[in-house]
Amino acid sequence: MGFSRQLQVGSTIKWGSFMAQEILPKLREVYSNAILAGESERVCNVIDQGLASGVVPSKLYLEVVMSVWREIEALWQRGQITILQERIATQIMLRQMGRLREMLKARRKLGLKALVSAVVGDQHLINAQAVADLLMVDGWEVDFVGADVPTDHLVAFSKTRGANLVYISAALAEHFPAVQHLVAQLRMIEAAPKILIGGAAFAAHPEKAAIIKVDGFSNDPQEIVMMARQVCGVLTSENALALFLIKLGHSVHDYRKLRGLSQQELAGSADLDRAYISAVEHGKQNISIGAVSKLAKALNLSIEELLLGIET
Repeated sequence: MGFSRQLQVGSTIKWGSFMAQEILPKLREVYSNAILAGESERVCNVIDQGLASGVVPSKLYLEVVMSVWREIEALWQRGQITILQERIATQIMLRQMGRLREMLKARRKLGLKALVSAVVGDQHLINAQAVADLLMVDGWEVDFVGADVPTDHLVAFSKTRGANLVYISAALAEHFPAVQHLVAQLRMIEAAPKILIGGAAFAAHPEKAAIIKVDGFSNDPQEIVMMARQVCGVLTSENALALFLIKLGHSVHDYRKLRGLSQQELAGSADLDRAYISAVEHGKQNISIGAVSKLAKALNLSIEELLLGIET
């Protein structure tokens, strides 16, 4: 009986026959199928199975829940799923994020305040919720105010709270003017906060982020946390390495897709393991210059081009 079938019937899985790096891809596959089918109980079962197998909550949150959410966003943006499917997936996702959030351990307090919100008119919460959760884990004092907050209220609240950082999420291109207006209003605060933006709208149109003058943008909540430390002057050498690995992972992923290669095909060309490629793309793999050179050659790039990533 295959992995997917085992989870569907709720059987207890014995992971002894699986190598550790194989667990998360299999969980992602079944989680994705369950989410798209709108099967809340089966989604919950996937998370339970992952926890029972010894996968730590942070990995489930980042490498299963958020990884699958990026797939859902892409399908929705391309019109391959209906708005109803997206809404059902959102509600199921939020429940699982809430479960895992209660298990995440926060680091030592940084003494920094962050305000997180979806822009006015935007009802989509997943990206902003993930940023709020990960900032909390990173030691920030976080005010997550949810979705569709009027701009003047958000600006006044930022001023009252003395926010060091404001993160704004936008899901649709139609929200760009509202983001631009909000950023302009935040810039007028006497002790203006640093501003980061993200969400599916900027992932689809990264050129818009350059027009809206902010301190950084990304559709990856984990990268946003690293940027937050950087722009607020608390980036440690450990965090700098983590940010580098995330950016390199994005570059490998983007160039691989541009070349029309699967992870297995890239692994074969670079003489590396497929699981290693997956870990690199997720920013989870320390990597030698030799491995970077192999990947660059397999992608027909110079090392510098691979490290810089695809220009947007």
